[in-house]
Amino acid sequence: MVKTADGYKAIARIRVGDHVFAKDEASGETGYKPVTAQYGNPYRETVYIEISDGIGNNQTLISNRIHPFYSDGKWIKAEDLKAGSRLLSESGRTQTVRNIIVKPTPLKAYNLTVADWHTYFVKGNQAETEGVWVHNACPPRKTPSTPVYGNDSEAYAAAKKLGYRKIKERTRNDAAIFKKGKSYISRDVDSHNGGAWKEASSPKNLNRKETRNGTFDKNLNRIGD
Repeated sequence: MVKTADGYKAIARIRVGDHVFAKDEASGETGYKPVTAQYGNPYRETVYIEISDGIGNNQTLISNRIHPFYSDGKWIKAEDLKAGSRLLSESGRTQTVRNIIVKPTPLKAYNLTVADWHTYFVKGNQAETEGVWVHNACPPRKTPSTPVYGNDSEAYAAAKKLGYRKIKERTRNDAAIFKKGKSYISRDVDSHNGGAWKEASSPKNLNRKETRNGTFDKNLNRIGD
């Protein structure tokens, strides 16, 4: 559930133009900002994040592995949260992660692009507590490890221009895979070596450094392992 100007709303029901509660990472200012995009992607696994607000209220958030949550001063992927990780609430208070469970259950996860501040707040369905701060579809900030393509939608558009088509298989990091002839590529989610793509001779080979053909830039020029 996402906090909007009209109350909490399921993220699947959010539409472009809706205003969601957001926070500016630089200034700490909060307010309602318009949604400029909404989309959903399929994932092979579901992450269940059990958290407590410290005053008797618990909730469970459902996420893919890679959605960024603000925890202890930095953005962390859902799969990297641990028991004891602290998440930031709408009021500025913290909520504490009690448990993380990853199940091999297919999930269609939604994300938003939010104007200006690029963040929003989410809480569990029917939870009687505040939402916690998450980042939207674009990268939180540009760093050497910021992905060139922040989500599958961006990667799809870029891969299509390179003559690749999307296939059903996904990498173990839940990234989409694209095929052209005997070449398979997926977006470099960790941007190692400043790369945009990983390339291999099969979908399975994309999952390991030892079996990939390397890291490539936007134009598929090899730049490293």
